[in-house]
Amino acid sequence: MKKLFLILLTSSIIAGCASTTTFEQTCLTCVSSQRFSCKKGECPESFMVGNDCYVTIIETGENIYLNDILKEEQIQPRNGINFSIAKYNGRYFLYSDSFTKMWLIIPHKKNIVKYKSIELPEKNLGLAVFEINEKLLRIYDQNRERFYIFDDEKDKWINNKSVKAGE
Repeated sequence: MKKLFLILLTSSIIAGCASTTTFEQTCLTCVSSQRFSCKKGECPESFMVGNDCYVTIIETGENIYLNDILKEEQIQPRNGINFSIAKYNGRYFLYSDSFTKMWLIIPHKKNIVKYKSIELPEKNLGLAVFEINEKLLRIYDQNRERFYIFDDEKDKWINNKSVKAGE
């Protein structure tokens, strides 16, 4: 019982550290682990509606409002920012080659998500590619020469060194 209390207390403290933003989640039938391909020209792109910058996941109909994240990245909201997105265990991982960090987006309440930044294991990944392999989330550099494995339970990188693809 004491262990359960400590886990709940720790979880609520960690959850309290994240910021929130607006999110329209309209797809309730999505699988728990989903990968969105990001081949040249097929990545989701930002677009503007009034002063709001969005990225739409066409496969699921979900919109992620980017203004707050772009502000933290010190990027002016605009059309055409390319993103790599992975939905993994009900959470979204958002990355752009314009970003200095990866962003974890966690559904919180109706049309609200919590988001937090996660340091990248390496700078200059280019437009990285996500892959779910052997129940692990990997992020590859844009040339798919190196990858890093993400520990979803601890929200950190398992390996801080690049592993050559194919090894």
